[in-house]
Amino acid sequence: MELIEVAKSWLKAMNEHDIDKMSSLCWKDAVGDEVAEPPPAEGSEQIATSYRELFTAYPDCAAEILNIFSGQNQVLAEVRWAGTNKGDFRGTPATGKFVDIRIAYIFKVDEKKISRITEYYDAATLARQIGLSP
Repeated sequence: MELIEVAKSWLKAMNEHDIDKMSSLCWKDAVGDEVAEPPPAEGSEQIATSYRELFTAYPDCAAEILNIFSGQNQVLAEVRWAGTNKGDFRGTPATGKFVDIRIAYIFKVDEKKISRITEYYDAATLARQIGLSP
C-alpha cells in the first residue's frame, strides 16, 4: 500500500467512524499528537479512545481531503473537518454549534502502517465556533 493510500484509508475510516479500521492501520505503539491539546495519545488504544470521545461529541463529523502529498515516509493531508457539537467533549458541555475548520494531519508511515499522527488546527477558531470565546 502506498503512503498516500494508507493516510486516505485512515481518513476514510475516520469519516465512517470505524475505530477498529483506524486502529488496524496504526502500529500498537503509534503516537497521536494533537498539538492544540497536549499531551499526545500514546499507543493505538489511547488514539482509539480519543476518537471514540470525538465521535460521541460530534456524531456527524466528517473530513474532506483538500490536499494530500507524500515525501519519504510521511504524508501531509489538509482536510476540511466539520461537525455539530452534540455531546460533551474533554470536559466541555455540548453547545449544539456547528464547527467547520481546516486541519493538517502529518502521518508518519513505517512498513505500511501509521507510527505517528501529528494534527494541527486553529484551536481559537474552534473555540469561537462552538461558542466558548467571542
